[in-house]
Amino acid sequence: MCLPTGSSMKLAEISKLINGKLNGDPEFEIKEIARIEEAKEHSLTWFSHPRYRKWLNRTNASCLIVSRGPAHKLCAGQYTPTKGIFTIEVKSPELAIAKLLQKFYPEKLPKRGISELSEISPKTKIGKSVSIGAYTYIDDNSIVEDRVTIFPKVYIGNNVKIGQGTIIYPNATIEDKVTIGKRVIIHSGAVIGSDGFAYVQDKGKHKKIPHRGGVFIGDEVEIGALSTVDRAVIGNTIVGKGTKIDNLVHIAHNVVIGENSILVSQVGIAGSSKLGKNVVVGGMAGISDHLIIGNNVTIAGKSGVSGNIPPHTTVSGYPARIHEKSKKAYGLLIKLPDLLERIRKLERKCKQR
Repeated sequence: MCLPTGSSMKLAEISKLINGKLNGDPEFEIKEIARIEEAKEHSLTWFSHPRYRKWLNRTNASCLIVSRGPAHKLCAGQYTPTKGIFTIEVKSPELAIAKLLQKFYPEKLPKRGISELSEISPKTKIGKSVSIGAYTYIDDNSIVEDRVTIFPKVYIGNNVKIGQGTIIYPNATIEDKVTIGKRVIIHSGAVIGSDGFAYVQDKGKHKKIPHRGGVFIGDEVEIGALSTVDRAVIGNTIVGKGTKIDNLVHIAHNVVIGENSILVSQVGIAGSSKLGKNVVVGGMAGISDHLIIGNNVTIAGKSGVSGNIPPHTTVSGYPARIHEKSKKAYGLLIKLPDLLERIRKLERKCKQR
């Protein structure tokens, strides 16, 4: 059910949708979702992090979604609904809000149909219920499956396959020999399938290594704005099913990323490295070439990874090392000025003797 502008939703419906325990009037109507700092009467908001504890007694929201776990216990000692604020207890406030945002503010996609201002090769196959926007170009021998949405000004090259339900936002570029799975989201300005950066020295000059491979994007992947995924030299650069890639991420040629991984903004992965499943790479981290990163690895932001990482490991720092060792090394580093001064004092004493 989508809520038109000006309509509302009863707390009983909301609680049922998010599988929550309602403490309040089931007939009370909610008109919007708002941040805890900005909420007003008939607003719904949520509390899931101690950072927002100070707002528990100050918010003007009519309903507050809280966790059944530790976060709700934090509420208990400092928040009582003296202002008539209702609560809904859920397992995960973030997941509950994600569901409710889809209900209250559904994404508006273009109408189905192909714009007369688009240019599509007669050698390309177009599925049913497709939307293709103005000034989009699709080259030969490509396949666009059912219910794909392509916004205006998208370039799609030769021998590209786009799976069912995929959404490609304006100004994205999908170059030759790219396979995109089902229900993939590609944001504006992303470039999938450009040449990788590979050169060999020949008589003192940089000679380009041709890239003749492709890119394979698994189902339910999301690729952020202005991110790039380079084509392989031979074979495929691979992004596994369910992986989520933030804006401004670079994935080089022949990289393999396992399923359900997370790459945060400004991550760079050099050529031929392989990441396992459920890997999390924090913002601005860099991974050198030809490395193997195991399953369930976490790489902290701004880390510089120059060696293989075994599964189930958390690393940080530059160069990246086991997180506990990295913290100790940093602790020693900030003590260096004091240690240096102590050494200088000892040297002066020794000279005086």
